[in-house]
Amino acid sequence: MKKKAHFYRELGEDWFNFQALYAAMVAMASDGAHFVEVGSWKGRSAAFMAVEILNSGKKIRFDCVDIWRKCGDYTELNQLLGKGEDWLYKEFLKNIRPVRDVIRPVRMASAGAAGLYRDKQLDFVFIDAAHNYKNVLRDIKCWYPKVKENGVIAGHDYGVKPGVKRAVDQFFRGENVTVSGICWLVVKKKKPQAA
Repeated sequence: MKKKAHFYRELGEDWFNFQALYAAMVAMASDGAHFVEVGSWKGRSAAFMAVEILNSGKKIRFDCVDIWRKCGDYTELNQLLGKGEDWLYKEFLKNIRPVRDVIRPVRMASAGAAGLYRDKQLDFVFIDAAHNYKNVLRDIKCWYPKVKENGVIAGHDYGVKPGVKRAVDQFFRGENVTVSGICWLVVKKKKPQAA
């Protein structure tokens, strides 16, 4: 099988620095796995993940959850998006065109989108949407139940954005949290059964 070349470097801003984590998740995944990226912006990280999935030959379902519209966190962003409500979504769709058969966009707010999935359905969830404490904590609370036992929930900007670190530390109480660069990662452990 001819490998597809990565093209993510041509897309959007250079905020994506967790290629090794995404590659490892694909390598460890079984056929039929289901991944969700929460916060996809212009598709740079999503394009990387999609190429990794294609090149693995595995049937991995990959959903990208984002509102792709104005958000209250960034004044500059709101001005930029003054081009129209759908500008960012159209940019995402254009950027992922070469791998559109691998990515399923889910255009919803994070908490609402989490309701589309059953508990313990997902193998990997990556959270990189809003970066303030309240929203990150809400995202973790919404998505953690959706992760299978021995599945992985992870996210970006740990230690860079104070709200991210505070939310992760509060929810997981520091237990089982692995930090690599500015990403955090938790493998969901099976809860011991009561005797």
